[in-house]
Amino acid sequence: MIQVLLVDDEPLVLIGMQSMLNWGKLGLEIVGTARNGNDAWAIIQQHRPDIVICDVMMPVMDGLDLAEKCREVDDALPVFIMLTSFEEFNYVKRSLRLGAVEYLVKMDLTPELLESALRRAIENVKKERALRTPETANAPSGLEQYRDRLFIQLYGGLFQDRAYFDGLCSQLGLHFDAPWYTVVAARFTCRELPTEQLATLSAGVTNMAADVLPKYLPCTVTASNLSHFYVLLPLDSPVGLEQRLDEVLKKAGQILFNYFSTPIHWAVGQPVQDILKVQQSQRTALSILTQVTDAQPVLYYQPQATTPAPRRAQTVAQIQEYICQNLSKPLSLNDVAAVFNFSPNYLSQLFSQNGESSFVEFVTATRINTAKELMATTDLKIYEISERVGFESSSYFSKVFKKLEGVSPREYMQRLQG
Repeated sequence: MIQVLLVDDEPLVLIGMQSMLNWGKLGLEIVGTARNGNDAWAIIQQHRPDIVICDVMMPVMDGLDLAEKCREVDDALPVFIMLTSFEEFNYVKRSLRLGAVEYLVKMDLTPELLESALRRAIENVKKERALRTPETANAPSGLEQYRDRLFIQLYGGLFQDRAYFDGLCSQLGLHFDAPWYTVVAARFTCRELPTEQLATLSAGVTNMAADVLPKYLPCTVTASNLSHFYVLLPLDSPVGLEQRLDEVLKKAGQILFNYFSTPIHWAVGQPVQDILKVQQSQRTALSILTQVTDAQPVLYYQPQATTPAPRRAQTVAQIQEYICQNLSKPLSLNDVAAVFNFSPNYLSQLFSQNGESSFVEFVTATRINTAKELMATTDLKIYEISERVGFESSSYFSKVFKKLEGVSPREYMQRLQG
């Protein structure tokens, strides 16, 4: 059974979706509902749903930030279907970049549209499951398929019993005795191809990477999905990692490009000293993979601890000042991170750990507080205030305002006048 999580800050939308389809008939099970991205994230960590149907605009954490957070952990699952109250191209573009299979306008939502989107999502889930299951038609035979399974489980953090892990490695002829390990997450551009050709391209790229890279340094290459693979590198020391890897990864990327005409992007995770903790290295690699470009094909994770606490607090203050001065501009996590040359993940954690609220909460509260000041000191119309403080529409502004203040903007202005 494929598991689904429904996320929307409007209870009626959640109820409507639950009653809209015969979910069991489609082979689906609703494992939970959530009213904001933070609650959804907690459910995702607990239940690992395969599909998330999620509102784009929500308080606390919006749907796009939730999808981005999920992609830092797993580059393919859960599959996202995005919902919104209005069509906006920037949201469409960003949601598709994060791997959403469909973008649905809530006012136009019908059982037929929802089922169609779900069938696309189900197809993606089944393909991903097939890629992660060794017993597939194209899976390697013998010990190799079990070794691949071990590495997938290792990246998933599924080994808790060291004695069991050591025994399994002994049976498979694997030895993990290096002082350090790091994971490199590799992504290649998948062109618009039929699924069969795409699978052939993916297998070709991954197999050649597994053949080329060990010629330059000891490593193990493991397929992840149709557009990603992982490289596990044993290290004597993390010192000088960039100098040792940069040339090798760029050279291997050029060889793969010459054969397959697809650029390879490499993200190098933080080294760890325990093989059972390589999931941490994998996750840090995934957290920066979206920042890699053709111009900079290799990127290295930089630990946050290098920034002293007073400096972090000062940086947060600067970010807050920028937000206050630029409310009419786009202020998504990605937008502000780009201004300060941070990764979105780093900015989010920096803000949460050193401010009094999360990034999204601060932006929303600042916009609403500024709107209240404008209501008290100007004759601007509600839609004019909405635009000035950076909301995409006056209707969404009204919804957020009422959620935080308990009354609509119009009622609030009437109270001021009365």
